[in-house]
Amino acid sequence: MKKSLFLLFLFVAFQVSAQEFHFIPKIGLNFANMTNSDGSMKPGLNIGVAGEVMMTDHFAIEPGIFYSMQGTKGKDSGVTLKIKNDYLNIPILFKGYVYEGFNLFAGPQLGFKVSSKIKASQSGTSISTSEGSDLFKTVDFAIVIGAGYQSPMGFLVSLNYNIGLANAINKDKMSSLIGATVDEKSRNGVLQFNVGWRF
Repeated sequence: MKKSLFLLFLFVAFQVSAQEFHFIPKIGLNFANMTNSDGSMKPGLNIGVAGEVMMTDHFAIEPGIFYSMQGTKGKDSGVTLKIKNDYLNIPILFKGYVYEGFNLFAGPQLGFKVSSKIKASQSGTSISTSEGSDLFKTVDFAIVIGAGYQSPMGFLVSLNYNIGLANAINKDKMSSLIGATVDEKSRNGVLQFNVGWRF
């Protein structure tokens, strides 16, 4: 049994190594929001690296890891509130090249919250705190859908939307804070515009 598993592992490793592999650093803009927050798109950055494995001439698998600035911002009764949740996102994308360098992609994404900060400002007075970081869950899950263009020289550009599937709010912590049961859910939604270079 052990010998069979070892041979299977060698076969899979050989198949992967036999495919064309590309290293892709990327950087881009985020426009993030959270559902049911009555907020507006919050700008931010995302930066990271992906690895593209060409399975065929027109199909690739692209895992990656990215630091992503997310959250939301809003204004109510003269008070501006910004929620800044930063995540380490790990997408696994399935990419199809539909015409020359033009491609469509989609796949799951797992996110881990690495920092959280709430900032409130009114009439020039601003208060920023990380005390409310436990109001938001540490793990997030999303589906990524998007399109891009890969130039023959290596430059690439892409536009995608990350559809949050998990409730980002820690309902127990939020209920304890306001003294009432919180049933409302809020999911992350992020529009991303990225540029990069494929090596």
